[in-house]
Amino acid sequence: MKFHSSLAFAGILALGLHSAPTLAQQNLQAHQHGLAELQVAISDQQIDVLLLTPAYNLVGFEHPPRSGEQHQTVESAVAWLERTALVNTGKQQCSPVQSDVQASWNDEHAEHHDHHIESAGHSDIEITQRLHCAGLSAATELETGLFDRFPGLEQLNAQWVGPKGQNGARLTPGKHRFQIAP
Repeated sequence: MKFHSSLAFAGILALGLHSAPTLAQQNLQAHQHGLAELQVAISDQQIDVLLLTPAYNLVGFEHPPRSGEQHQTVESAVAWLERTALVNTGKQQCSPVQSDVQASWNDEHAEHHDHHIESAGHSDIEITQRLHCAGLSAATELETGLFDRFPGLEQLNAQWVGPKGQNGARLTPGKHRFQIAP
């Protein structure tokens, strides 16, 4: 399932949060293992999500997959990210209707094996999702299962905007829920 993040985040842009390219650039400048950025736009029964993370947090390495085991690790992570809502209500009412996973190593030339270049760079993964969430208007908080699935993720800086306001929170494995309404 694929879609363009610029379409999914028109709501975020209209409400004054950072644009996806700006976030990607900030993430590259602040590339830190264990840390990721989460942007959430809430509207009616829909949530648009952008997750920016070092590849290491999700797959344990930052170069294009080389071995069969690494290819399997990437395929398993991508399958989970495409079919699992990155944020959800406590009643698990959200499901992805569109999803896209992009790794920055996708832009590199696969046939180019200059180890100096590969080891000097950092690879990031960008995940965009559009979620349908029945009963979202009644929800007062959202949660994420990212910490359970990806133990390399230690901190998630979350920002959200929706009909009930905007806010941010630092999420951790012990604090994986955030309030979206009073």
